[in-house]
Amino acid sequence: MSRDAFLVPVTSPEFDRTVASPINLTELPIHMSTLDEIDTPENVRVWGVKNSNLNKKFYGKMTEGDYLFFYHNDHYRYFGRAGHKFESDIVSREYWGDISADMLYTITDFKNIDVSRKALNEVCGYKTNYQPQSIRRTSNKAYRGIRREYNSIEKFVSKPRKEAES
Repeated sequence: MSRDAFLVPVTSPEFDRTVASPINLTELPIHMSTLDEIDTPENVRVWGVKNSNLNKKFYGKMTEGDYLFFYHNDHYRYFGRAGHKFESDIVSREYWGDISADMLYTITDFKNIDVSRKALNEVCGYKTNYQPQSIRRTSNKAYRGIRREYNSIEKFVSKPRKEAES
């Protein structure tokens, strides 16, 4: 089954609170039916997007297993897979303060990577200066570019890169 890939900008320290460090959802007043859908709700990484028309479009297309590239300071620093999606304002209120993001998703297979914006833009056929401003699904052409050159998304993110690509 073919998966989609999403580019997710990280512009806030809140990312560290719920993604870089897993959280325990069972300590929050989240409906049991939501927790039942998550493999390990007591040790899970969670991120989300604000409820806007554009974010709804991309969030609606995200499915379990899709690839996630997290972008920060001109590099894609983290990689993972989309897990269970759910809507709740409890996580944002508890961990993110003023950031109101209620369209949430868990993240599996999370790891640190170091892929420069230049390297990803080049293999995807994007303009050199492209950088995601909010969550974006990669184009089919971009996704095929990665698969054509590296055979898989996993091989692309695991490939050691030269300093010149930074």
